[in-house]
Amino acid sequence: MKRLLLIASVFSAVVSTVLPAAELPEHWFGSDEQSQIQIRYDDVDHLLQQAVLMSGPPSRKKSSASSATVNTRLKNNFNVLTINAGNKLYFEEFRKKPELKTAVTGIRKSLEAIPASIRLNKLNKKEQLAYWLNLYNLVVIDEINQIYPRKNLKDYVLAPDGLLARKTMQIEGVALSLDDIQHAVLKANFPDQPLVLYGLYQGYIGSPSIRKHAYTGENVMRALKLNAFDFINSNRGTYPDRKNFRVAGFYQRNAEYFPDFQTDLRDHIKGFLQDSEQPQLEQAVALVTDIEDWTVTDIYGSSRSYGTAAHINSAAILDIRNMPASASGWIGKVEDVGLHSSDQLQRMRELRINHINRGGVVTVSDLPPEAATTNKTAKQ
Repeated sequence: MKRLLLIASVFSAVVSTVLPAAELPEHWFGSDEQSQIQIRYDDVDHLLQQAVLMSGPPSRKKSSASSATVNTRLKNNFNVLTINAGNKLYFEEFRKKPELKTAVTGIRKSLEAIPASIRLNKLNKKEQLAYWLNLYNLVVIDEINQIYPRKNLKDYVLAPDGLLARKTMQIEGVALSLDDIQHAVLKANFPDQPLVLYGLYQGYIGSPSIRKHAYTGENVMRALKLNAFDFINSNRGTYPDRKNFRVAGFYQRNAEYFPDFQTDLRDHIKGFLQDSEQPQLEQAVALVTDIEDWTVTDIYGSSRSYGTAAHINSAAILDIRNMPASASGWIGKVEDVGLHSSDQLQRMRELRINHINRGGVVTVSDLPPEAATTNKTAKQ
């Protein structure tokens, strides 16, 4: 009963800050399903391809625990079940290079300007969905850039004037929040479609992953299904645990998509959960929404370096200064560099291992569009 009351209170708090549809431009609702108009996202695509590190197939594997380095007893505190789950974003490089942060802001502003140049109801629904998800995610990246390297994002995300509720956008003269996009626009245009949730990257590990490519009208539904599979089959989304089946608090905060919460969420998870864990879901007495990881989805920068680094030399510094543009190339480049603590090195090694396809298994996201199917995994 207490859990149900908590769900209701969280949802009512969100609803109280969301703009009513009547205060939003009329053309943000409705669609033309015969429309052939497409929005191009070349700039968003380029940004994400350079800045996102794909995590590889979802895994139940735990990370190594933090260890104290030489000359100190201090250790980093993180959740070994979830720390390496989900895709990572190169926030470290944005922090070091202000011109990159400025570029992100510029892309965001160009997305905010789109509804003023084309009436959104002249687009089909998939094109509209791709637009709102790309805008949502770019705003999240841009806003977190301003406060990075904050490690724990819970208060920043959930506060009454936090990331989700604050009116951070001006679109056609309307002051808009991320909550407005989700609960006023997307919920009205895509009712009873919880798949939409998996496009809402919120910057912390316990939220759906940022994709390595922009959403488009052509790829959006397939990409959301891939994100759902990734989230549900990783420890940050679900975790079988004796009599109960643990699930992410993210679902509790979005309970409006699951009116009969226990039944509807169980059915939803069943549609994406790997076959080997289906019996545990079916036999579970209840779904318990207690999985949380509010750690920012960076690569290593918010993990503090305590004590002495492994080694320091001029060659190592040179490697750092000549990092390749892409995050996947960078993760291999700095793995053996000595300007990092043992925890940072261990995390980068684990992320690199996750990035490499394990055991001949690849995710569907690695396949070209024409080869992708609804299968949960594919063998090479």
